[in-house]
Amino acid sequence: EYQLSNKLLETLGKVPNLHIYGLDDPQFVDERVPTFAVNLEGIHPHQLAKLLDERDIYVWDGNYYAICAAERLGVEDSGGMVRIGAVHYNTLEEIDRLGEALEEISKL
Repeated sequence: EYQLSNKLLETLGKVPNLHIYGLDDPQFVDERVPTFAVNLEGIHPHQLAKLLDERDIYVWDGNYYAICAAERLGVEDSGGMVRIGAVHYNTLEEIDRLGEALEEISKL
């Protein structure tokens, strides 16, 4: 999963106006799991999840039962965050497709 996490972090980092919560320095990618919480400026997390769903990319939005964390990050009142994760059966090509979709959505 290290390779997937590294690729996912690299891909997310290229998307304009995408905020990654948590460790986002590739130097420390081995200190996190390949699950990322993000928000795209100007798009409600639920809407972003729906737009990705329309492209057959499945993510989750909200606070993931981590209400205190969402409150501390200042996102609880605005819909939380979008959760994107990769596991052993995901491919690097799927992560590329996610990146393309996010870049397309960021231009809406």
